[in-house]
Amino acid sequence: MTFVPKSSLTVSALFIALLRLCYTVKGGPNASINVLICNVKSQAEGDPFWNSVTYVLFYLMNVTLSQQGFDYSTTSPYSTTVAYGRATCSCDLSNNDCANCLVSAKETLKTNCGG
Repeated sequence: MTFVPKSSLTVSALFIALLRLCYTVKGGPNASINVLICNVKSQAEGDPFWNSVTYVLFYLMNVTLSQQGFDYSTTSPYSTTVAYGRATCSCDLSNNDCANCLVSAKETLKTNCGG
């Protein structure tokens, strides 16, 4: 036995209702901290290591979004005090959500780790 809808209007209304349901469910990105490890040695602005960290953060913030898979690693070019960094976002995130996550991570480092 085959089910035949009474009218195409009923099917259309049901389809529109289901689409509407999909567009009303929203959520926000999870920006909670999983692990935060700060260097125990304090650095002042202008210190060579501070310059290395600033360099790495600048490139992580400005290059990660343009990389396939939102995954980027870099090293500062200064030979006396090298800093390493990696930024990665889930491929499920939009560019905007990944950018917001990177900003949040940078601010968390500045707030919690200071110099």
